Amino acid sequence: MTRFLTLAAVLACLSASPGAEAQINYTATEVSGSTWQYDYTITNTFTPANVGEFTVFFTLGQYANLSVENSPGTWSSIVAEPDPNLPADGFFDSQALNNGLASGSTQSSFSVDFTWLGTGTPGAQTFNIVNTSDYSTLYAGSTTLASNSGSGGGPTTQAPEIDGRTGVNALALLFGALAVWRGRRMERAR
Repeated sequence: MTRFLTLAAVLACLSASPGAEAQINYTATEVSGSTWQYDYTITNTFTPANVGEFTVFFTLGQYANLSVENSPGTWSSIVAEPDPNLPADGFFDSQALNNGLASGSTQSSFSVDFTWLGTGTPGAQTFNIVNTSDYSTLYAGSTTLASNSGSGGGPTTQAPEIDGRTGVNALALLFGALAVWRGRRMERAR
């Protein structure tokens, strides 16, 4: 019976979907020389819960001089520079000042200016949907190119997709294996 319950718990964890998901579209526009601007639009596409915070990452060695160019009035946005001394990527983080983005809703007008240190056109970035109560990551993904208009005509490289369920699945398997191992130890002890 214990093994059946353990197996049922593991399967339930594996089939669970992440707590929040969203889609972030971007455009990359060359402002002048190596100065570029990302414009973001976020859509809460998969969850009945509101999205209250998200973070978009700027890879160390490819970006510098980040600045918030625009942020909707109901959101508080900040940037942090990539830091080679840590080493750490930089980020753009925006937190809702109200209830956040409801399921099926879209919010645009997020813009970040930056110096592009890479070659070609800046491309997709990784992002996290953040739980505003404990700042844990609810979902991780990759931004998606909205259109090529104003992107300087260069190639765009799409970042690999990140499945937000991967960590949940790994933890579920680990806990399931530990439960089975503990059950076997208890049976041997009898």
